[in-house]
Amino acid sequence: MPQVRSSRFVRLLAAGAAGAAAVAVLPAVSAQAGTSSFTVSVKGGYNNTLSLGTATGTVSGTTGSNQASYSVTLCGQSTYPSSQVTIKGGSASAYHTVYYQNCETFTGDLVSSYGFTNIEVTVSGSTFYPGSQYTTYTKSRTVYF
Repeated sequence: MPQVRSSRFVRLLAAGAAGAAAVAVLPAVSAQAGTSSFTVSVKGGYNNTLSLGTATGTVSGTTGSNQASYSVTLCGQSTYPSSQVTIKGGSASAYHTVYYQNCETFTGDLVSSYGFTNIEVTVSGSTFYPGSQYTTYTKSRTVYF
């Protein structure tokens, strides 16, 4: 003798199957990709009045990824002999230098051994202050993408 199921049971079974099918067609949630701009300037010398270097640029990456790209323009100002910019993300870093009052644009990728969500940009420059003492000054900024 066949078993008769209630119509409520059949409706619940159909609704559950439809819900499972709807979940199966939803795309997976991806991490957020982003681009952020930055400007980092370092000053030094007497009362920190000399501009020694400025880095302006962008970083692009996906939150939690192990790779990011950057573009940075580094300008040396009243620095001797050079201004440097270091860009760090995760376990990766890039280092660029300009000499005297020159400007140069650098681009590249950071590939880390683990995922990261931000970049640290550090600019440094040097001058002879106080007196004839050679002193290096640095300024850092954390940039999130």
